[in-house]
Amino acid sequence: MRIAYVEDDAANIALLGRICNMNQDELVTYRNPMVALVEIDTVPVDLIIIDMHLGDDQIDGLELTRKLRSRGVAAPIIAITSYDNIYARHYTEAGCNGYIQKPVAVQDVVNLINEYRKL
Repeated sequence: MRIAYVEDDAANIALLGRICNMNQDELVTYRNPMVALVEIDTVPVDLIIIDMHLGDDQIDGLELTRKLRSRGVAAPIIAITSYDNIYARHYTEAGCNGYIQKPVAVQDVVNLINEYRKL
């Protein structure tokens, strides 16, 4: 399974990288959301995980999700966020298929990925 991950924190990227390595998944990472916006639909992916707070003044995870959907990107998008679940409707309105809250447990991420592996 090929997974795209848009995240600006190196520790979070490393964690997801280890999880993907355990499951023999391929991880494509983007630390810059503007680069992700340009490149993410040029290589087919099975799942996209986007941090909602990217630390970028130009675009956050919600806006990136909206822009990807408006470009016709159909791959499932999962929001990863430290915000609590009162913001969940914002993620779905933007085009996310679901979300996971930080701090993440490894098993929760594995379960999430496996849910989309079945599709």
